[in-house]
Amino acid sequence: MKTVHISKVQALTLGISSITVTGHLLFIPVVLNHAGRDCWIALAAAAAPALFVGYMVASFSKLYPNQSLVEYVRSIAGRWVGTALACVFLFYFFHDAALSIRGFGEFFTAAITPRTPILVYFAAIVVLAGYAVRGGLEVLARTNVLFLSIMIPIGLLASMLTHKEKDYANFLPILERGAEPVLMGALNLIALYSSFLVLGMVFPNVAEPAKLRKWSVVTMGILLVMFIGPVTGPVAVFGGERSMGLSFPTYQMLRDIQISGLQRLDILAIFLWSLGSFSKISLYLYAVTVGVAKLLRLDDYRFLVAPTGALLVIFSLMLGDSFMDIYSFLQNVYPFYAALVGLVLPAGLLLFAQLRRWTKKERRAAG
Repeated sequence: MKTVHISKVQALTLGISSITVTGHLLFIPVVLNHAGRDCWIALAAAAAPALFVGYMVASFSKLYPNQSLVEYVRSIAGRWVGTALACVFLFYFFHDAALSIRGFGEFFTAAITPRTPILVYFAAIVVLAGYAVRGGLEVLARTNVLFLSIMIPIGLLASMLTHKEKDYANFLPILERGAEPVLMGALNLIALYSSFLVLGMVFPNVAEPAKLRKWSVVTMGILLVMFIGPVTGPVAVFGGERSMGLSFPTYQMLRDIQISGLQRLDILAIFLWSLGSFSKISLYLYAVTVGVAKLLRLDDYRFLVAPTGALLVIFSLMLGDSFMDIYSFLQNVYPFYAALVGLVLPAGLLLFAQLRRWTKKERRAAG
């Protein structure tokens, strides 16, 4: 496979786009349902693990330069165990992509065009993503930077326009329901931030990898700050109780608010999530197809894009009969599954790799 180099900024902004859109569409309502008015405490509790995820993913790239996640997992764990773990990680990316496709379709059919078959949205976003993936990583990276330069101002504008409607007294009393709901909300956020692991498939293509570890941690810090408004905004506007019952709280907040002559601010959310969903699904489709190609020692991943995209559409339909099934899975199962695969397993691999490296150094020093 021909190596394509992108800048560290381009690589890290891929992570920003993918985590942001998934968080807005799927995770904020789950966090609010758990933590309610204490959602800001859940976000603070998730900060340290999130920063560690950024450090961990970049540390692998420093230890194993020019190797993707699929390759260095086999270097660390051996051929057979490493291959099994690589398949687990690739399924994790595949599953996350399917969840994003399903969330995109559910949002549009529930909130925008309820008479349109959801399969139309699945097919449309996957075809567009597949076309971009076939263009290569550089195309994905450049397109994402362009989209992110549009999405960030839209997000800031939406936050400013809704500021006057917010009442921060809605966050009182603190910890009224105890610590357990906050911990579950934090676990959901940790699961969300663990998806940063997908950049392990991108970092080998970074032109200047020397400072990746520092900037990966900075990127996770930026992501934490970017979620303060979206997580706390619905509680500040609607109150703790009402915000816990909303399927798409950010969209509801923008749809209900009218400022002076401005109406239908929800168009900002629609535009934001459409661009973000495209970036997220494209990145994960790229990660899965490239990963499979490396496992099978194929020279080109492009011919895998179409069949993988078709499987994603089918799997998205199989995830559940309704959005409530998806919501129940995200609330009760996904936090444990994603934290295990995206945080605990990689952390164990990193510890093992470091211990083996230190042992080799001691042997050399002793010899």
